[in-house]
Amino acid sequence: MARPRTFDEADVIARARKAFAETGFAGTSLDTLLEATGLARQSLYNAFGGKKELFMRAFLSDAAEAVDAVESIRHGADSPLVRIRSQLVKVAVEHGGGQAAPSLFTKAAVELSAQDDQVASTVAAAFESMQTHYGACIADAQAAGEIDAAADAGSLGAFFVALIEGMSTLGGSGVPRATLLDIGLTSMAAIPITELGREHLGTDDGDWT
Repeated sequence: MARPRTFDEADVIARARKAFAETGFAGTSLDTLLEATGLARQSLYNAFGGKKELFMRAFLSDAAEAVDAVESIRHGADSPLVRIRSQLVKVAVEHGGGQAAPSLFTKAAVELSAQDDQVASTVAAAFESMQTHYGACIADAQAAGEIDAAADAGSLGAFFVALIEGMSTLGGSGVPRATLLDIGLTSMAAIPITELGREHLGTDDGDWT
């Protein structure tokens, strides 16, 4: 009869995510992983199959959360355009000066996409989903009369994926919050905002042109 597990699987995956995000797949030794998760070597193999299998569980979890975080931009009481600006501000505040925890999704995308097909396909699918969510928010803003209807919502969606992922990466390297905030708010000039959109953004919050 198999012995019952004495650990929480979700907690182990969360601890593994943190370890892999800090030092990458190649830079995280099995001993480091065992120390981070609190598992014995045989327990890790029995439960997950090995280092690569645990890494993929952690990576897929982080990728799903990254997409969910972007998906949230499509919901809220504020207007679509205000939600876009709020997302830019949120990224600047959370990531400025290296304050945010390292992202395993970003780390793996850079380290392994060129050599691991599963990682590459997961990253591509995640970025496509993010682009879809941003594009849908742009389309909602167009329907609300906040953005010129002639604008290409898909292209603007891709622009915001690149922008926000870039802001996150810069923040992780120590770029201060104020600089990220300036980058984010300056990017609003790429959007053909209507007069109604400007009204929704508010005239007392700064120049959002």
